[in-house]
Amino acid sequence: MKTEFTLFSQMYSCYYQVVRHILSQASGNFLTKQQMKEIADTYSYQESALSIIPSLIQGDWPFLEKIPASPAASSDRYRSRLTFSGRDFPTPLTALQKAWLKSLLGDPRIRLFLTDCQLALLENVLEDVPALFRVEDFHCFDQYRDRDPFTSIQYRAHFATLLEGIEKRELLTISCLTGRQRILTATWLPCRLEYCEKEGKFRLFCIARRKNGSPRMDVLNVGRILKIEKTGQISSEEFSIDVFLDKSLCPDPLVLELTNQRNALERAMLHFSCYQKKVERLDSGRYRCFIYYDKRWETELLIQVLSFGPVVRVLGPESFLCQVTERVRKQPDRPLE
Repeated sequence: MKTEFTLFSQMYSCYYQVVRHILSQASGNFLTKQQMKEIADTYSYQESALSIIPSLIQGDWPFLEKIPASPAASSDRYRSRLTFSGRDFPTPLTALQKAWLKSLLGDPRIRLFLTDCQLALLENVLEDVPALFRVEDFHCFDQYRDRDPFTSIQYRAHFATLLEGIEKRELLTISCLTGRQRILTATWLPCRLEYCEKEGKFRLFCIARRKNGSPRMDVLNVGRILKIEKTGQISSEEFSIDVFLDKSLCPDPLVLELTNQRNALERAMLHFSCYQKKVERLDSGRYRCFIYYDKRWETELLIQVLSFGPVVRVLGPESFLCQVTERVRKQPDRPLE
């Protein structure tokens, strides 16, 4: 009989989660009543053990097999009657989860993380499942048009190699096209892939060595990569990209004063979500926002700030304020409507 699990399925209640963890740990091992109580206390309320454990032990839920006490074990022990591969108890998908997966298959970016065989298998399994939403249901604005070619065979191959390199910490020799249309070839340790929704591009955060041997962080546009070669060399060092990013931030943050007109605060929080920031409330309807950014993205940040118009006032730093003034001065005068 085919069972459909709805959005608010009992399978995802805390009771079911407790039973799942008990059966997982009792698979191939033995659990005492005290150990089952500790699991129930961890994944549910303290009083949950009063009803769950007796049901499992007394046979109302006949999933456990009793092993009587022996000279080697002073108390009764229990093990799972269910057999399944692996330590994790298999959990069926709900109708909502299936619909979500079906929707993801409509997004071209999903092809970067799955092989053609995996995609074909998912499409076959979810053939009769209605999608939760469609990509065309969403209208995105204020985005770049030259987005990365996610369905390109070469792009997918490069992306898969980068993912594997990040997982294995393998050094890769990468040839890429710079912003000045020059080909740059070097050996990097891939560390992180990051997606920019506005640009529609993936960036690779990677580590290279300077001539003196010290590490430096570089950021490559995956869409500009021309060739990747595996070196077979595994890095024994661990690098924190977050530490490098913190060091690359400008010493003086961008300081903005926001008014609450035109939903400016909410828009700013969404618009600058990719930056580190801090917000203070000045008074009713006025806020001060501190944005910490990498100098390399200053021009992009400048354009974003200017798009807000008069609802945002730049307070500093002085160098950024001068750029805003210069940009505004160069704008052509528009006749009043």
